[in-house]
Amino acid sequence: MSNMIVDFTVFSDSPLFLHVMDLSDWQYSEELTAYIQITTPGSKKAKNYTFTKQKTNSFNSNNLGLSCLNNDCNDQEYIDLPDGIYTIKLLSGYSNIDKIKYYLKTDRFELEYAKVLRKHKTNVEQDFINLMTRINYTLEVSKSFTINGDFYEANKYFQEAKKLLKTYMECKDCV
Repeated sequence: MSNMIVDFTVFSDSPLFLHVMDLSDWQYSEELTAYIQITTPGSKKAKNYTFTKQKTNSFNSNNLGLSCLNNDCNDQEYIDLPDGIYTIKLLSGYSNIDKIKYYLKTDRFELEYAKVLRKHKTNVEQDFINLMTRINYTLEVSKSFTINGDFYEANKYFQEAKKLLKTYMECKDCV
């Protein structure tokens, strides 16, 4: 077991999905069942799933139980996953051999940020540039705290970035 390395990376290419790519070196435990626990933003309880080794495991609103609350999800459309901090734990099947990571999902926020930038692509005032730079910086600070596992600070800065962007989006006289 000392040679087994449990590791993964998390990414998102759309507000609809969260992907967990296995980077583990399973050694002799390749056939042993692995599990993944995911805690979504705002939830206190992790949901458990069987983890497919050496693959990318994808999650959506249906399989995370956010949009399909019964057993018949065939006709259920996916909804956007919430932005925020996801806690993801990959369990090897052996005691005390696991990996936990935290991921700040920001797809929806970044789409709104991009809309504002596109809307004001010309005749931009320095105040607008300063605000957009401040929003981007605040988001990066949030991501930094997420990487270090400081969820209180990560969430505080993410909420601040969202508040700054929302204030600008609702401003009728801005630029």
